[in-house]
Amino acid sequence: MVKNLGLDPKECRSNLDESTGILRVYRYPMRPDNNDLAHMEMHTDSSMFSILNQDEVGGLEVLKDGKWLSANPVPNTLVINIGDMMQALSDDEYESVIHRVKVAKERERLSLCYFVFPEENTIIRSSKYKPFS
Repeated sequence: MVKNLGLDPKECRSNLDESTGILRVYRYPMRPDNNDLAHMEMHTDSSMFSILNQDEVGGLEVLKDGKWLSANPVPNTLVINIGDMMQALSDDEYESVIHRVKVAKERERLSLCYFVFPEENTIIRSSKYKPFS
């Protein structure tokens, strides 16, 4: 990503820190009565990245070109989403992923998500956004 942004890898240092990461477990109960509900409405993640391990039930959808696409689970893989902080840091070269989770009729859905944040007091600077931490 550093090279794609035209930056010198030798001059870039990582400000990511394991101590600021957040791991969340999400449980979405099944809803046999209505499959048009979203358990989690459309949103973006505020982090740099989010690393998702979803179960085989599915339900994750991403918005692309104005259409919702299913991100069907693939065994033994992780889903990596770009977050708002990375979008700002890249001056919108990389866009934060708009996504949601739909209800499953047949069984509950479980997923684990690790949100990657920079170390505390890191200032995100961008030519398009005001500096923030």
